[in-house]
Amino acid sequence: MSQKTVCFYPSNQKRTNHFLFNLSNLLETSGQFRCVGYKEIQKENPKQLFKADVYHINWFDQSKDVVSFLKRVYFLVALKLRGKRIVWTIHNIVSHAKTPFYNKILFKLLAKFSNVIHVMCKDTVSIAKLEKYADKVKLVPHGDYYGSYPESDLDVHDRYSVEKSRPIFLFSGAIQPYKNIEVLVKAFKKTFGSSEPVSGESCPESGACPKPVLLICGKVEPEPYKDSIQQLIAGAENVKFDPGFIPDDLLAAYIKSAGVLTVPYSYRSSLNSGTVPLAFSYGKTLICPDIACVKDICEKTDCLYSYHYETEEEHAEVLSRKMMEAYRDLLDGKIAEKEKLAVEYMAGNSWKAHEKEWLSLYGAESC
Repeated sequence: MSQKTVCFYPSNQKRTNHFLFNLSNLLETSGQFRCVGYKEIQKENPKQLFKADVYHINWFDQSKDVVSFLKRVYFLVALKLRGKRIVWTIHNIVSHAKTPFYNKILFKLLAKFSNVIHVMCKDTVSIAKLEKYADKVKLVPHGDYYGSYPESDLDVHDRYSVEKSRPIFLFSGAIQPYKNIEVLVKAFKKTFGSSEPVSGESCPESGACPKPVLLICGKVEPEPYKDSIQQLIAGAENVKFDPGFIPDDLLAAYIKSAGVLTVPYSYRSSLNSGTVPLAFSYGKTLICPDIACVKDICEKTDCLYSYHYETEEEHAEVLSRKMMEAYRDLLDGKIAEKEKLAVEYMAGNSWKAHEKEWLSLYGAESC
């Protein structure tokens, strides 16, 4: 049986994106596919750009200027004229950052030209208004991050001078305006910012529980946004801000150090989350709104602290309540129940568990 070549746009290199790297590994391990990256071919041997059998397109409708837009239109049309199989994964409805109006044209062309429209959650079809293309849509949930990041002996509590008894609420990843950092800090301050000690049945005999720490880590884009965050957290003793990229070889230590991860997504742009399966892969749970992929998970299992909001003010209020719920569960050990369910969910939705469905996207001869 001859191998098919799959070209991943933009790249299938680990340094670029772990999702596409892990997916290409799954395909190559099957023995049916050879995987290459668009950027690597374009740079090293552009004459081979249209030699692949299948093209898996990701984040394509995010051109930043007219030249980029026209190049992408040309590429799509060229693929269609050559009869290439196009697989398009919809990661989000709109770009997280502001983009030109003509990217909507790219979205429509992708919907029309793709042989397969891959979605990772059920609501994508209705939210993205893809009902007329329903026969091309295939649902396969986001895979795992097992082994994606090496083990590390970094002690995150020590690194940020946090007492071992104090649980960490972690936000990690690229820090951009759409990530709702303001809502996150506001909610945390509302919940744990008072000078009064937190008390409860699960606290030590002294009656006071160790207050949690909010740790916000990641590269800030654009750079000036860093000043806004620093002003936001000024005077907040329980909030730690580290505006730097977390290297791959340290990320596992950060996740494992967390009592719970917190991701206050925006409904406007977020359909899916890479942070959710990343946390699950390391046995952690999260506090997050009920974006489309979270709804799918919550239909199957109770492994998240999910919530719904209508306005930004309500977002901070509901998030605050969920933070306190998670904190109480951390103190009395109940959070372990959600962590166990998270591990089970990820095992049932790993790359390997859905191998047949993944391979089918590319026209595998047998699965």
